[in-house]
Amino acid sequence: MSKKPDIKYLTLYELTLLIKETIDITFSEYYWVIAEISELRLNQKGHCYLELIEKRDDIIVAQVRGNIWAYDYRRLSLKFFNETGEALKEGIKMLFLVSVNFHEVYGLSFNIKDLDPTYTLGEMTRKKRETIFKLQQEGLIDLNKALSLPLVPQRIAIVSSPTAAGYVDFVDHLRKNEYGYAFYTKLFSAIMQGEEAEQSIINSIRKIKKEKSFFDLVVIVRGGGSQVDLSCFDSYKIASEIAKFPLPVITGIGHEKDDTVADMVAHTKMKTPTAVAEFIISGIRSFEERILEFRKQVIRSAEHILKDQNYKLNNTINKLIKSTQHILNTNKNKMELFIHRLLSSHRVNIARKDNKLYLIQKNLQLAINHLLIRHKGKLDNLEKALHLLDPSNILKRGYSITYFRNKSLKDTSKLENGFIITTKLYKGILESKIIKINDYNDGEGRNDEIQ
Repeated sequence: MSKKPDIKYLTLYELTLLIKETIDITFSEYYWVIAEISELRLNQKGHCYLELIEKRDDIIVAQVRGNIWAYDYRRLSLKFFNETGEALKEGIKMLFLVSVNFHEVYGLSFNIKDLDPTYTLGEMTRKKRETIFKLQQEGLIDLNKALSLPLVPQRIAIVSSPTAAGYVDFVDHLRKNEYGYAFYTKLFSAIMQGEEAEQSIINSIRKIKKEKSFFDLVVIVRGGGSQVDLSCFDSYKIASEIAKFPLPVITGIGHEKDDTVADMVAHTKMKTPTAVAEFIISGIRSFEERILEFRKQVIRSAEHILKDQNYKLNNTINKLIKSTQHILNTNKNKMELFIHRLLSSHRVNIARKDNKLYLIQKNLQLAINHLLIRHKGKLDNLEKALHLLDPSNILKRGYSITYFRNKSLKDTSKLENGFIITTKLYKGILESKIIKINDYNDGEGRNDEIQ
């Protein structure tokens, strides 16, 4: 059995020491490195631990841990804040001065000794220029500005954080305006700084677009901040959404030193949220003043028209009076002559009518007298006939009238034997008791009267 040759080997610790020694020799100097902070955390002792990355087309192509020891961190964080107005945080691309370090347990890392805040600001400026150029090439810079502001902007969609001081100031200033104008506002909540701000703001703008018919304009406000803090408003995506929005967009981001790209593409840029509120109030006030001025013009015009028409009316009345007087004077004699003729004609007619009436009256009187004489003869004859038909005269001739129960009798149909009947003569009255009733028929269906 052949003997295996001896194999040379290293322990893991020996290899890591070798790597460390090689790195220490090879990377003995300090290096300026461009990297983005993807993670940042502090421990209880004040040491800062970072994850540094490099991206290409949003893909991480390199990643290394970074350390800033407590003493250096206090110095460097203050330096960065004084230059940019912003604290060190995730998402910032920076220029670091580092030394390469390899530890047997913790592996490769960078010890950060210094940083250059101007690089961060310069990088932001470069990206901003690129964004502006791209928007210009696409014709988006003045697109939203071409929209007309509403005459009375009262329905306002707001993109802001509900906890932002700028949002509170804006709404408070609107509601407490000195003119008592009423506004309808709706908050579309968004994160206004940090890595998530860009997408959050875009989402809010797109939500408003779905409800665009309910609003007159869009307001984007926040309470100010550092240049780094406001870097999200230099985003091409946000600027593009604002430029293409179908309603006027007003910004009040609160950045005094410079305009963000969002400010540049917005319809109107104001420095602060309060200034945005005042701008909107002034728009309504301007409309009201135009209405009031128009009202004054209408009143003045109406007064002028009334005055002119009153003058014309008075002239017309005067002319009419003069014309009427002239006509009256001209036709006075004609009227008097006409009246005289009319009266004369009526007198003649009346005289003729009086003669006719007299003749009619005389003839009527003669006719009436003749008629009265004729009818008097008839009345005398009727009187004689009635005298002959008087019951007393009939009784004188030997006739009598029989009563039963105070009613005169014509037949015996209602009589029976034993009934008492009364008979009236010319002189005297008899009461009789019926003993026998005989019915006599003359052939014509009537009964003879009882006598």
